[in-house]
Order: sequence, then C-alpha cells, then structure tokens
Amino acid sequence: MTAPTYAALKTELLEALDTHIDILKDASYIQEGHLDGIMFMMRSLGFIFDRAPKVLAEEDPEEMNYQMFQYYSLLTELKYNLTLHFPYAQINNVSLLEIADQFPTTYEKEMKDWWENLTGLSVEETKQTIEIKEFEY
Repeated sequence: MTAPTYAALKTELLEALDTHIDILKDASYIQEGHLDGIMFMMRSLGFIFDRAPKVLAEEDPEEMNYQMFQYYSLLTELKYNLTLHFPYAQINNVSLLEIADQFPTTYEKEMKDWWENLTGLSVEETKQTIEIKEFEY
C-alpha cells in the first residue's frame, strides 16, 4: 500500500474545508430542538480544522500527515457521537450524520497505517463500545 502524496493530502484537506464552508453557508433551516447536536458538530469541526490553515501554509509533509491522521480519527469519532447522542438532529431536514458523511475519507486507512508505523502504537478503529460497520475503513 502506497502512502498518499503531500499534494493528495492537501487536496483532501482543502475538499474537507470546502465541505465545512458549504455546511455553514447552506444552513437555512434548523429546528430549535436540534441546536444541541448542531452546536456539538460545529465545535467538533472547529477542533478538527483548528490547525489546518497553519498546516496548509507551512507545506511540511510530516505536519500534513499528522493533520490528516487527526482529521480522519476525529471525523470518525464525530460520526459515532452523532449516531449515539444526536441521531435526530438535522440541518435543512438532512441528518447531521448524513452531513458528516459528505466529508472525504479517501486516505483514512493509509494515515492510520502511517501513524502506527511512526509510533509503533496500534490504533483501534473506535474507542466506542459499539460497532457500526459503516464507519469501518
């Protein structure tokens, strides 16, 4: 299995950021009772993308690998949390999980493998206590 190039990871990160921007600009209908889930998702995306501008500006392949490993890991964690805690929450009558599924995950397995090879640690697919096959890579 070949590791993705810096350019491929950069493109994936830019697509993820574009997806996030689209969510923000297209949110025209939110039911009041769904705000807790939406706020959770927006805060989570804030943590996921917090370092992204700096990583994109530095053009450091190692930092990009780490950013993308974190992105994929935290995105999967977000999906689990949405499924477990906010399955009802929607934006524009679309579930938050469906919205989260729009984020790209092309190199998720490769970044997990990169992290394991770098650190010697084994990364479990989830820290949750349930399995959801759709989230496995």
